Amino acid sequence: MLVLTLALVFLMAARVPVDPDMWWHLRTGEETVAAGQPYLTDTLTFTRYGAPWVNHSWLSEVVLYLIYRYGGTIGLGLYVALLVVATMALLYHTLGGGVFMKAGIIVLTSAVMALVWSPRPQLISFLLFAGLNYWLQRYMQRKTRLLWPLPLVFILWGNLHAGYSLGFMLLGITIGGLILDRLLRPAEVTTLTWPEIGRLSDWTAISLLAVVVNPNGFNTWKIPFQTIGKEAGVQYIIEWASPDFHMTQTLPYLALLFACVIALAWSSKRASGSEITGLTLFGVASLLSQRNFAPFALFTAVVLSNHAAAAWNGLISPRLQQLKEGYKQSKRSTHDQRALSPRVRKVVNLTLVGLILLIAFGRLIYVTHPTIVKANMQNYYPIAAVDYLEKYAKPGNIFNDYGWGGYLDWRLREFKVFIDGRADLYGGDIIQEVIDTTDARGDWQEALDYWQVDYILVMPNVRLVDKAIEADWEILFQDKVSVLLEKK
Repeated sequence: MLVLTLALVFLMAARVPVDPDMWWHLRTGEETVAAGQPYLTDTLTFTRYGAPWVNHSWLSEVVLYLIYRYGGTIGLGLYVALLVVATMALLYHTLGGGVFMKAGIIVLTSAVMALVWSPRPQLISFLLFAGLNYWLQRYMQRKTRLLWPLPLVFILWGNLHAGYSLGFMLLGITIGGLILDRLLRPAEVTTLTWPEIGRLSDWTAISLLAVVVNPNGFNTWKIPFQTIGKEAGVQYIIEWASPDFHMTQTLPYLALLFACVIALAWSSKRASGSEITGLTLFGVASLLSQRNFAPFALFTAVVLSNHAAAAWNGLISPRLQQLKEGYKQSKRSTHDQRALSPRVRKVVNLTLVGLILLIAFGRLIYVTHPTIVKANMQNYYPIAAVDYLEKYAKPGNIFNDYGWGGYLDWRLREFKVFIDGRADLYGGDIIQEVIDTTDARGDWQEALDYWQVDYILVMPNVRLVDKAIEADWEILFQDKVSVLLEKK
C-alpha cells in the first residue's frame, strides 16, 4: 500500500517544471557556482543594485542550478517529484490508523499541497518539516530520546531555506502543548515529565543558535520577520493572499479541515495540547495566506489520522465487525466462492504498481520535454519580446511585470530589471511603486525618469501601455502576451 500510494503521489507531482521564482533561483545559483561563494549582493536589478541581500536559500539554489545544468527540464521535474514522494513517505510513517486510512489521508494532503509543488527551495522545507514532525511524534510517544542531531538539522535547514522558521514554529507549538498537558493533565501516563519537556526546550534553544551558522550570520534571524509592506504583497503577490474558497483548487483544503473537525468530534480520546495549539496557529496562518497551506496540511494530516483511527476503533469498527461476521457465516455456506491465493494477489498488486509507475514516468518524460515546456511557457512569459530585445535592442533598464522578473534575470544577461520575485529585497515601497506605475497612477512618469527606465515590458491590457504611448513611448514589439515599449 505504501508503494502504491507513493506511486500515485509521484504521478500527481509529475508536472511542467515552470514557476516565476524558479528562474531567479537558477540565476542566483549560477552566480554562486561561478563566483565560488554565496550570492549575497544584488547585481540583477537597477532599483537595488549593489544592495546586500540575505540569500537564505543559497545552497538550494546551487542544487537547482546544477540539476538544471546537467539534467535540463526533466531533471527539475524529477527533482520535484522525488522531493514530494520523500515528504509523503515520511508523513505516511508518521500517521496512525490502518493502511487504507493512511493512503487516503496522503492523497488528500497531496491534493492540498499540490498548489506549491514547483522547482523552488521551499520543497526542501516541507521535507524537513515532515521529518521533524515524525521525530517529535516519536519523542512524545517515548519511542526515542535522541535529540542531539536537532542543531545539525537546523544548520543544514538554515542554509537551504528560510522555512526553518516553520521548524521552530512546530517546536514551539510542541513544547507549549506539552506544558499545557503537564499543567492540565498531569495524571495521564502519556503526559511527558518536566525533565523530558526541559530536554526538548534545551535542544530547541541550541538549534536556534545553530541556525546562524551560514553566510548570512545573525541576519538569518531577520527573514521570518521581514514583511514587504501593508497591502502591497497581498494585492500583487498571489501566494501571499488569503485563499479564495470559490476556486476549485481550494476544495481539498476545506475537505482536510472539516475531516479533521469531524474526526476530533467523534474521537474517543481528547486532543493533546500540541494538537490544539498547532491546529490553531497553522490554521490561522493558512487562512491569512495560501502559501501556508503546506505546513497546515502536513500538521493536520497527523492530527486527522490520530483521531480518525480512534473514532474508527471506538465507533465504526465494532459495527463493521458485526457485518463482517455475518458475511463470513454466509460465505461458509457458499462453496463456489474462493479467496485469491497469496501468489495471485502478489501478481495483481505488482502489476498495478508497475502500471502506475509506468504511467507516472511516462507523464514525467512528456511534461518535462523541452517542446512541451516551451509551449506552456509561451502562454505566460514574454518569450518573443525577450528574443526581440536580445537581437535588436541595446542593453538598458527594463520596467517589468513582477511575475516576469525572474525569467528576465535568467534570459537577459546584459539588461537590468526593475523587480523580480525576491520580495524581501525590495520592501513595500518599491512593490507599491510597481503597482502604481503599472496602473499609471500618480507620478508614474516621474518614477520612470527617476529610475532611468529605457524599456517597458508589461501585459497588453494594463493602463500603463496606453498612457505611455500618449507620453511618446514607442511600441517596439507586441503580441498577445506582452508589449515592449521604448521612449522616443
